Amino acid sequence: MSQVPVIKGPRRADAQRNHDLIVAAARSAVAERGADIVLEDIARDAGVGIGTLYRHFPTRQDLLEATFLDEARELTDRAAQLAASSSPFDALVTWLRIQMDFGSHGCRLGAAVMAAKHIEGSDLQQAFEAMKSAGNVLLGRAQESGEVRSEIEMVDVLKLAYGIVMSNDLSPDPERVERMFQVVVAGIRA
Repeated sequence: MSQVPVIKGPRRADAQRNHDLIVAAARSAVAERGADIVLEDIARDAGVGIGTLYRHFPTRQDLLEATFLDEARELTDRAAQLAASSSPFDALVTWLRIQMDFGSHGCRLGAAVMAAKHIEGSDLQQAFEAMKSAGNVLLGRAQESGEVRSEIEMVDVLKLAYGIVMSNDLSPDPERVERMFQVVVAGIRA
């Protein structure tokens, strides 16, 4: 596993802008084409030169990992926003729907990136754990409100959500995905 370069201290404004443009272009490309992205296309879509892309992300793996990190941080932030919701159960269900979308992108990122989230101490593992912890807050609130069964654990719910994504990856059927998701939602209800 490669390590996404860690920049010590703040980046210059133009360097941060280029970094963000490259990651956004990569996220879009991965959503469309999976991990078989062409780095020259990413640079073009981001409006930067290929040298700029390589300065930020020396390898395709680095760029894919940065894409995962960006989405994981977004999901963590989204969970924090949803934690303020007046309906804990709806907040949890909303976040799980977002997780399923993330899961479909994760499948497209490739096995190397998804396996790296289990390497103790890696940036990916820490981001995944932070995301899961943020989801645990939502789950805990829904359990405290009496809307979700007390024995439910976030890791199980996430595995079910990702299982739905994986089982529908090759032949996506939105109606089937929604039916399967509703079975999970019904199963966690108190």
